[in-house]
Amino acid sequence: MSDNINSDIYSKTNEYSTNFNSSNEVAIILAAGHGKRIKSQRSKMLHKIWEIPTVERVYNACRLGIENINTVIVVGIKAIDVMEVIGKRDSNKFAFQEKQNGTGHAVQVGLNKIENEFNDGIVYVLPGDMGLLDESSMRKFRQDFISSGNDMMVLTGIFSGDPIQNYYGRIVRTKDSNGNGNVIQIMEFKDILALADDKPYELTYRNKKYTYTKKELIETNEFNSGVYAFNYKKLKELINNLSSNNAQNEIYITDLIALFNQKGYSVGAVSPKHQYVVMGFNDKSVLKEMDEIARKNVYEKLKN
Repeated sequence: MSDNINSDIYSKTNEYSTNFNSSNEVAIILAAGHGKRIKSQRSKMLHKIWEIPTVERVYNACRLGIENINTVIVVGIKAIDVMEVIGKRDSNKFAFQEKQNGTGHAVQVGLNKIENEFNDGIVYVLPGDMGLLDESSMRKFRQDFISSGNDMMVLTGIFSGDPIQNYYGRIVRTKDSNGNGNVIQIMEFKDILALADDKPYELTYRNKKYTYTKKELIETNEFNSGVYAFNYKKLKELINNLSSNNAQNEIYITDLIALFNQKGYSVGAVSPKHQYVVMGFNDKSVLKEMDEIARKNVYEKLKN
């Protein structure tokens, strides 16, 4: 039965996919997950913020923010529902992640879909639930990435509440005097909590050792939004070196930072102008909050 369903999905991805244009920029939108905690029969990506599904909002932010960009939407759970909402659009492809095996694996699936039509340029990776991402934030992220000259860049948020309520992965930087060091690692919150209280955490970056206390890592307020930009050739070179050697047995995109650093490639991080754009949701109360922000933004524009 599941083989029949999967073959239907594969034929649908081909039916709805279109050829790329000549742009050297592509966005891979990760829309394969379901979001167990939201307790809904509908795909997480199809929950609406002011009547527009979140995955469509992310797609629109890419399209409006970056001229002529090509897009790939990676689908998985409720794949046909997601594809039917987006439909057949110019310079857009769908890729099916049959088994949800982590964000890194989803990117591998997306890259495999485009390898015959895309061979150089910039790849952006975005989660399909970041429904408040807008065109100006996307445009700024692109400009920041290009002007930095980095090979990889992470869009980060700045957490302002109680650090123990910050469940996001922390951005671990080198300790430079200007307070804006290079990105060494993204460390998941649960991994920080598992550290010993009395033993510093040690990292080596470009032959130099850096140590961090558990308290220091918990109180790091810069966190990972799940939005990235990459030099395509360097991403392609390293993406298949990711392993699933972790507690969840999943392939994480965040592990690319270590691989880029080992190769001597540069990794940067930058925050958007408005913090709300990095919001994702795992429950309906956050979704409601996002809906209210979207409304308020539209009213502000109308007022002005």
